[in-house]
Amino acid sequence: MDFKTFFVKKIMISFYITVTFIVLAMAILGLVFEPDTRMGYEAFFSPLIFGAIATFPNLLTYSKEELSVRQALVRKIIHFFLLEILILTSLYFSNMLTSVSITVSLALTILIIYTAVSTIMWINDKMTALEFNHALRIYQTSNLETSE
Repeated sequence: MDFKTFFVKKIMISFYITVTFIVLAMAILGLVFEPDTRMGYEAFFSPLIFGAIATFPNLLTYSKEELSVRQALVRKIIHFFLLEILILTSLYFSNMLTSVSITVSLALTILIIYTAVSTIMWINDKMTALEFNHALRIYQTSNLETSE
């Protein structure tokens, strides 16, 4: 897969899924830890900013060649830890990590969002592969029938 296709398909889809889950996580964690807090319009930028930060490490998973299962797994693990470091560091420097319980909750939330995004991307890739294989079988069957 060339970089342009990788960027459009993987990075952009991952960004939109991630932003959706970040909005959901912000709503849930906000209701749990700060139920009386009201936010202004600037809060709408947070999911977009953190979605971009979360999507950036996806560039690590790009490869022109097919990766072995081990290589893909190692990249996913590195990707996850890089993601945790980037987001928690961003939150720390913006003074949003005010207690250990919030930090642990956010770290777990990042894990949950990462798992959900990875699962959705895997399901999407699997459906695409099944459709492609089905179309290929139809094409091969039609070529066999016309050659006989």
